[in-house]
Amino acid sequence: MLKTHDRFVNNELLKFISRPQYENSCSITSLTAVFNYLFAEKIGIKTSNELAVIAANKPAKDVTGAGNKTVMEWFNKLCIHYGVNGNCSYYLRRKEVEDWDNNPNLISKLKKDIKSNDIALIYHLKNHYNVVVGYFEHSENPDDAYDDEASLQRWIILGEHSDYNPISKITQRALKAILPEDKYNLIMESVGRTPIWSRRWKSIRHDLMKTPIHCVMVFNRES
Repeated sequence: MLKTHDRFVNNELLKFISRPQYENSCSITSLTAVFNYLFAEKIGIKTSNELAVIAANKPAKDVTGAGNKTVMEWFNKLCIHYGVNGNCSYYLRRKEVEDWDNNPNLISKLKKDIKSNDIALIYHLKNHYNVVVGYFEHSENPDDAYDDEASLQRWIILGEHSDYNPISKITQRALKAILPEDKYNLIMESVGRTPIWSRRWKSIRHDLMKTPIHCVMVFNRES
């Protein structure tokens, strides 16, 4: 019998994506989504600015250049401030992904944790932080679209806080003046960051292997 491939999007986590973010605040903005996902039911929804003032002692618009350890320290500080129980740690780094033989076990655990109500993941890639909100699997061959035994491509789905567009504001205004609306919109949507996007699992794995500071961090809610 033909079967569909495994796919999942955590809509509960996705609804806490705070967009748009301030220009360089991806660290605290990603942490805001995670903190709200884990604790909003108990303490209410908090804005990135509220959390930044507590964790970083500055407004979110002034937060920039935070590293992985700093983000985890912020989480611990916020847990203490709000009286909630949580912990955080590195989840995936080079040492976890370079063993290809362990890839099936790693993928199974990753998929389970993405679905968890008590876990949220932040992916640190080049100069940016994103929240992991799901995954999507599909076959390599069109004829195997519904064959769950087929060779797979795996994508990790990311929630995006930034609406950064590399086209300057002056150029955007010029394009809007000379182009039909549909054409202009298509260009803006093609080059700007979308609210949800994906990376191939093998691309993330390669990124973690070649860039030591890149990682996936895990944030847990404890009972």
